[in-house]
Amino acid sequence: MKKISLLFLFSILAFTGYSQVTLGLRVSPAFSINRVKDLNSADGYEFSNNGSGVRFAFGPTIDFKFGDNYAFSTGAWYLSSRAGLSATAPGVSYKEVVSLQSMQIPITFKAYTNEIATNMKLYFQLGGLATFNFYEKFKESSPSTPSSYDNKYSVFDISLYMGAGVSYKIGESNALFGGFYYNRGLVNLLDGSSIPGTSNKWKDAAKYNNDLVGLEVGVTF
Repeated sequence: MKKISLLFLFSILAFTGYSQVTLGLRVSPAFSINRVKDLNSADGYEFSNNGSGVRFAFGPTIDFKFGDNYAFSTGAWYLSSRAGLSATAPGVSYKEVVSLQSMQIPITFKAYTNEIATNMKLYFQLGGLATFNFYEKFKESSPSTPSSYDNKYSVFDISLYMGAGVSYKIGESNALFGGFYYNRGLVNLLDGSSIPGTSNKWKDAAKYNNDLVGLEVGVTF
């Protein structure tokens, strides 16, 4: 295990040594979209999504450029997302909204075109996104607010990340960028805790995925 860790560290240092490191800051308004699929019709409940909402993500970016037009891109982005869930059964209709506070770690590759105008390039970004949900807060429900709330969302998610935009060089090493992206959640965020009042598990009753469609603007230096 120690040898593997040393090899991994050496590989990162070697990659950094043969690449140009570019730091940046990114801000992103996005639509948080819930995809919910009911998995167990025999339990008497039907689960579905409860709308979407606008949220924001921000944080530093780190690009390891190899060549003029290619980079390995990562960073650490704080995200506040909206989790909306609706449940219906005979004589019962319940909707709730929960806020998830998360840290996102992109693991992506970025490709730039040649200049389309003076100091301006297009970029395309593709890869994965690891999301760590570190705080879950109940926001509202209908028809009434429960006396207590038990966490039901997993702490970890993996997403597919696709983006495109424009980069405009404003100095020797500085550039502005802006674009759009789509982040598609791949993991069922409902965990193995029990649904209140039943012995059923959330992850067996429904599948919940969180997607983001957003804009991004920022600066690199």
